[in-house]
Amino acid sequence: MRLDNLVNNLRQARTIGSTEIEITDIVHDSRQVKPGALFVALTGSRVDGHDYLEEAFRRGAVAALVQETRGMEGKGTWVVVEKTHEALETIAPIFFDHPGRKMRLIGVVGTNGKTTSTYMIKSILDSAGRRVGLIGTIQNMIGDRKLSTSNTTPGVLELQRLLAEMVEAGVEDVVMEVSSHAIALNRIADLVFSAGLFTNITQDHLDFHKTFEEYLRVKTSFFQNLAPEAVAVINQEDDHADFIMERTAAKTLTYGRHGSVDMLATDAAYTPQGTNCQVETPQGRTTMKIAMSGEFNLMNALGSLGIGLALGVELNTAVQALEALQGVPGRFQRVAGADDFGVIVDYAHTPDGLDNILQAAKALHPKRIITVFGCGGDRDRTKRPIMGGIAERYSDRIIITSDNPRSESPERIIQEIKDGLSPHSEYETLTDRREAIQRAIALAEKDDLVIIAGKGHETYQQFADRTIHFDDVEVAAEALEDKRHGRL
Repeated sequence: MRLDNLVNNLRQARTIGSTEIEITDIVHDSRQVKPGALFVALTGSRVDGHDYLEEAFRRGAVAALVQETRGMEGKGTWVVVEKTHEALETIAPIFFDHPGRKMRLIGVVGTNGKTTSTYMIKSILDSAGRRVGLIGTIQNMIGDRKLSTSNTTPGVLELQRLLAEMVEAGVEDVVMEVSSHAIALNRIADLVFSAGLFTNITQDHLDFHKTFEEYLRVKTSFFQNLAPEAVAVINQEDDHADFIMERTAAKTLTYGRHGSVDMLATDAAYTPQGTNCQVETPQGRTTMKIAMSGEFNLMNALGSLGIGLALGVELNTAVQALEALQGVPGRFQRVAGADDFGVIVDYAHTPDGLDNILQAAKALHPKRIITVFGCGGDRDRTKRPIMGGIAERYSDRIIITSDNPRSESPERIIQEIKDGLSPHSEYETLTDRREAIQRAIALAEKDDLVIIAGKGHETYQQFADRTIHFDDVEVAAEALEDKRHGRL
């Protein structure tokens, strides 16, 4: 694309040099620059792209989108704007020819349940014969092809590039986790959603949003921006459901376990193998048996079923697709290898998430619940004692450990979790997460249930000076093997 086709869409842009040149790509990481690229100098809290302008031109950039030239004019064409982030939001969709407008987009918004819901919706749409893309926390998918991911919702440039790749692959529907960061930072610029699912909203990301009211406002804005012809599927049991529904112009479909809702689940029974229930829908009544246990998973299934029906999938087809889904990595995932007790790994890293999985564990009626968890560093500190109190409420034994400490002291994080415990709580602390998991499995006896919470699908652990490979499922499986052979 010629550079002037992009620049002409920017307000108050000043150019130095010719804009009648071909741009082969847009990048904001100087290491990814190839000849012909437009380099965008983004400014962040830790890195300033303007520091890498010389490297970008050395690697073959023919133009730079900047907030200041720093006296380097003459190396190529310069496009000077007030805010490069906002300019990138404008030009990225144009460069990739607005790929989001060529597919049906479904956004999943909420504090918890986004990942599981996207997998459920993808399964439903797959079963209806659609070619489906998925964008989310664990991985991105184009049909059955899996791609790695680093953010719940990619940055605007990465997202537009991924959507363009999906268009090229013939994708018809894209189901996407839409994080509050993505909404606030406008990573979803230029995207028009045909449907949105609201799972819930509870305390999270207050390190970023500062107040719960702001967090709620950001989440709600997604539904405010839905067109009247779109559909919003809303968890009626969330305390903020009415607040959101009052502010959206989209058609609404409600779901829940009680009361007057469009999608109602009744007679629910939870077992280690899954959940059975009756479902009443606008298309009729049916039974449903999913391979995931817990009321929170039933709610995820109910909301996903609502999306499927709203998008024209037949009830029986949608239910069969949900029943065929065997689970989602790191979401109430059972670890194989325990002879007479259970081990569950889950991503729960918020108060509500931990409460949900421990309630689900309690509903399975184990002899004891042994909970291993920590809290992430450089994130909302106020939730730490709250999560400590939740763990105490449901657990017979607690082992407090590290999550991703990042730049914080693991010991300080653990102390702040302990502040939420009563003096009589049955707990111990082990800063090393591997040792904590081994300890929990060593303590487990017949009919106990070990819950390892916080990291779920993650395969790394972040410290101040390094990131190491760490997979809760792998570590738990190794500990089970050691216990079976008397080494634990």
